[in-house]
Amino acid sequence: MDNKLFGMTFAAVFGIAVFVFGAANAGAYAVDNWLFPTEEFGDNTYIGTTDVSNMEVESAKMMFAGQSETWRADAELDVTYQDATESYPLENAKILLDETVRNAENGSQNSFVFQLSADTTRSFLAENFPVAAFAEADVEAINTKLETALQEGQTKTQVAISDDSLSLTREKVADVVFPTSFSSLDSSTVIDALNGIQLAPGAQFSFLEFITELPLTDISDGELTQIASAIYGALLQTNFLVDERSIGSQVPALIPLGQEAAINRQLGIDLVFTNPNDSSFTLNLTNGSDYLNASISGYPFLYAYATGITEETDIQPRLIKQYSAFVTSGNQVDEKGLSGKSLTVIQTILDRDEAVEVKTVSNDFYPPVHRVEVYPLTQPAATEAAVPIAGEPGFVDANGDGIHDGTTTTPIAGQPGFVDTNGDGIHDGPTTMPTSGQPGFVDANGDGVHDGAPVTPTVPTIGQPGFVDANGDGIHDGMPATTVPTVGQPGFIDKDGDGVHDVPATTAPTEGKEHIDKKPVYDKGGKRITE
Repeated sequence: MDNKLFGMTFAAVFGIAVFVFGAANAGAYAVDNWLFPTEEFGDNTYIGTTDVSNMEVESAKMMFAGQSETWRADAELDVTYQDATESYPLENAKILLDETVRNAENGSQNSFVFQLSADTTRSFLAENFPVAAFAEADVEAINTKLETALQEGQTKTQVAISDDSLSLTREKVADVVFPTSFSSLDSSTVIDALNGIQLAPGAQFSFLEFITELPLTDISDGELTQIASAIYGALLQTNFLVDERSIGSQVPALIPLGQEAAINRQLGIDLVFTNPNDSSFTLNLTNGSDYLNASISGYPFLYAYATGITEETDIQPRLIKQYSAFVTSGNQVDEKGLSGKSLTVIQTILDRDEAVEVKTVSNDFYPPVHRVEVYPLTQPAATEAAVPIAGEPGFVDANGDGIHDGTTTTPIAGQPGFVDTNGDGIHDGPTTMPTSGQPGFVDANGDGVHDGAPVTPTVPTIGQPGFVDANGDGIHDGMPATTVPTVGQPGFIDKDGDGVHDVPATTAPTEGKEHIDKKPVYDKGGKRITE
């Protein structure tokens, strides 16, 4: 066989083989795509978080069918209404797989299609959020919102349902009345501007920024503080977040403790707060002659909020003494002083009158204002206390000497110079005898000298003048010195008129002399005569 014929034969056979192979593949493609098409997802296609790229639709459905029961057992759906969050029951939740794969678009992110029971949603709302009267349209809208929230197929899903689209009745959720004292016309301008403002969901409000836009001329920071404090008092009855709040340097006179919100434009001290809810609220302010009413209105809260004070302590001021050349005597009060306070403000969250949480709002401290007294640079010398005289209050004269007994010059027991011969516990001191014409003066012997001196005569001893010892016992024969009365005292006898007490003879006759035991005889003049 020549080469030309061989080549033609090979070419014919190869051509027929190519034709048959092509026809076979074309037939298979036609069968798969025209007669029995097989659906599959394109590149970069996701359902939920699952990559289904180039996966057949039926295979994807089978895969998701196996995962749905696991998802239902593990998934959580938290539903938030205003200030409360509850877990939604997913036992009856359904994943509509046919609708899910039918609606899926190739090359994009796709969601699952869920179905929740409206009856389950209605019962869930009534049981967990009884303060809100949901209309049927509200229930349907919330049910759809929950289904949409589940589309991502996440294990844990959170959704807020209390937006402004609901038909719920709005009511006052906070209401306070503060005593006030306004003197400027601008105070009414601020109150009127604040009355009726809307507090949008998630929005922050700044008191200083708000009043910056107002035409104010003569309002004081003190009056602005009263207005801001009323707003702050209302905020404490809600779940609003207070981002910035300050207090003054002294305990406020009109604002209740724990509810002050100080404003200082020069220092930038502000009241700033945020509405954390998914619904809007309205702030209202109205004032009378001596009060300011602040209220907040919106969808009702599930919880109630009560404010209280604990650990309240009074802080007493100290006395500060200062000295100045401009003060010459006494003292001058530059600052009277004012007590301070320390207190803790708490907020109690109540569910049907039962406390579920207590949290600290603030720790307020008002320092005391110390009392300041100014004294002279040099203190005057201390003067001795005046000694009272007869007839003045406090005058004491127990010894009848006409001099106050309590003079500072009289020493007391234990002090130097104290003398107490008679043992009465009182300093004897020099005895001042009365003179002629003074009270207590006695002069029976007519010598012009008070007879009572000395009260206690001295008894002579052996060798001293006047010593007599007739009986030889070594003791002066006279009466004991302490028993010898003087003129005017009981027992005083002076028959011979010499002004000295007559001492009875005590000497016995000596040896060699005759003893006559007879009583002495005296004449009418009291002179002793010999019998």
